[in-house]
Parts: sequence; structure tokens; C-alpha cells
Amino acid sequence: MGFYFNIGREDLLRAVSAQQNITGKKGTLAILANVLLEVKPDHLVVTGTDLDIGLKQIVPAEVMETGTLTLPAKKLFELARESGSTVISFKEMDNNWVEITAGPSCYRLAGMVADEFPQFPAYDESAMVEIDSAVMADLVDKTVFSIALDKENMFTLTAALLEKFKENEETFLKMISSDGHRLTIMTREVAAAVDNLQLKPLTLIPRRGIQEIRKFCENRSSFLFGVEEKQAVLKSNESLLVIRLMEGDFPDFQGLLNALTRENTIRIDRNRFLESLKRINLFTEDMFHAIRMEVNGTTMVLTSQNADFGSARDEFSVEYDGEPLVLGFNCRYFIETLQVMEGDSICASINTQESPCMITSDEDKGFLSVIMPMKL
Repeated sequence: MGFYFNIGREDLLRAVSAQQNITGKKGTLAILANVLLEVKPDHLVVTGTDLDIGLKQIVPAEVMETGTLTLPAKKLFELARESGSTVISFKEMDNNWVEITAGPSCYRLAGMVADEFPQFPAYDESAMVEIDSAVMADLVDKTVFSIALDKENMFTLTAALLEKFKENEETFLKMISSDGHRLTIMTREVAAAVDNLQLKPLTLIPRRGIQEIRKFCENRSSFLFGVEEKQAVLKSNESLLVIRLMEGDFPDFQGLLNALTRENTIRIDRNRFLESLKRINLFTEDMFHAIRMEVNGTTMVLTSQNADFGSARDEFSVEYDGEPLVLGFNCRYFIETLQVMEGDSICASINTQESPCMITSDEDKGFLSVIMPMKL
């Protein structure tokens, strides 16, 4: 006899929608497109994995018969999303078929036996520490945009680096990302208990893993977090997320930071600068988004040109008392940085016409961005 249970539509939708980015990857094993359903006496355990990321969730259910089977994750998500019924019933039939009833609608869905489904990784809960969801979400939000895409030559740039350090008896977590053209760092003070968190010399969390961590932070105030030799683990009362870590080196970002000074600092209204950049970006070339930035006295002039459409120019006031500067930058890098920053005012520090631009804000402690220049 196979499983038979009823589940709330919202509970099912929440569980299978969280699995979509994990099971949606085209892989060599057909069963990885499925989620494993383990029907226990008083709840359902939903597990998905692509061998790099695994997510296990406990979902409330009214269980008549227990059992185990895998079903297509995408089809379950679509079915739950479109269903008009508040309760959905699952009944396993012969030959791994499942009859699904939702109000007046009835479906038959083909499953696969659970024997071939990969074993979920073991982990050490004793090495985990409690971490504030808002802190981890902030670390991710301020750095995820500058993690390199998969086509990057240096593959470790497709991951974010996580570090921990102590300063004046306070513990901090730092997340660093770079795509080779820009560097973003976010530092947050954390609870004293996080001092017990064991990190590797280089803890590299892949981009997709970072995105899953961000989702894990939603709708919960805290969770347990641990880093082991080959994986990072996040655990709450009802969910368990395991991410395979990346091996390799990360660029010497500290050497770059040490070489930067704040000799020429321009103080700029963040929102005014962001609005101007978005307008100027309308007339940049699609591939490089190059803009010309001129600073003379208290005036900044942004210009862009597009061979097909024409040109754009915008001028506004800044606070600056250094030598005149004429600079070239990728406009999109500035836009993405300013969008995640907080506060009304930012400081852009530029040593010379050819040097990187370092962006900070007194109102966004812990955030630092470095954007490499372009030749005009």
C-alpha cells in the first residue's frame, strides 16, 4: 500500500516553489528533476537536490498512509499554483502513479521510486551557531550583484568569500564578491556566539548557493549556520539547506584596498547620482555601458554616446575641492552599487584619472565598493 495524505495548498506551494531553482537545473540524472516525498505519520518531508545544493523541508500534512516516492518538482509546483482548492489530496496507486485530487480536479502523475534518489549529506549540528537572518540577508544583498557569472575565466569569482574576524572584542562577518571589474565588501557585527563558527581558510560559497541562502533568510528571524570541510549548512525548525563549497583561490583584494587612498574624495547625493546614471545609461553601448564622468569644482557632468541613437548629458552639483578629473566607467556598475546602498550621501574616492573608484557612505557602515576604470 502506498502513501495517502492531504496537504494544504499554501503549504505545498511554499515547499515546492522553494525547490524550483534547485530541481530546475538540467542534469544528467532524470530523478534530480523530482522531489523526494517522505510521508511520515504526522507530516511530509520534501527533499530536492542537484548534488551541489540540497533542501529538505518539513511540511504539515494529514496522513492516512505513510510511504516514499519521488514526483516531478515542476509539475507539482504548477499544479499547486493553479489549483483553486485549499486542500490537495495525494494517493499512491500501482506502478508509482499518484492520483492527486484538488476540489473537482483530478490528476494522475507518474512518479519514480526513491531508491535512485541521492542520499542527503550528513552534517554536524554541534558545530553550528545561531545567526540573525537580517544580518545574513544584508551581507548577501550588498554583495550578490557583483559575483561573476559562470562564463568568467577565473571560476572562483563565481563564488562569494565569507570571512570572520574579531576587533575590540567584537565579532564580525564579512562577505566579499568580485567579477574582476569591481569588488564589493560588506561587513556586519554579529552576536558573540558566532565567534564559535569555524570557517575554512577560504570559505567560497557559489553564486547559486548565495541566492538560496538569501531565500532561506526570509520569514524567519534566525537560524543555525555551520561550515564544514566541503559544505555550508543552514538549519531552522522546518528546513535544512546544504550547499557544496567551492575549492580554489580568491584574488588578493586586501592588496588592492591597501593601495587605495582617499586623496580625491567627491561627496555626492546618492539619489541624484543614481537618477542621473539611469538616464545616461539609456544612451550607452549595450556591451560596455561606458560613460564619461567629468568633475570640476563643485560640478559633475555625465555623458554617454550610442552609435545608433545619439548621446546624453546630465549635470549636477557635488562637494569636491581637488584637481579636475575626467574619468571613464561602466555605468551599470555604479547603478547596481548605489541601488543596494543606504543613506542620502556617498563618498567616491579617486586617486588619479586611471585609478579605481572607491565608494563608501558614512550612513552605510561596513559597505565598500571598488569599481575599475575604463579607457575612453
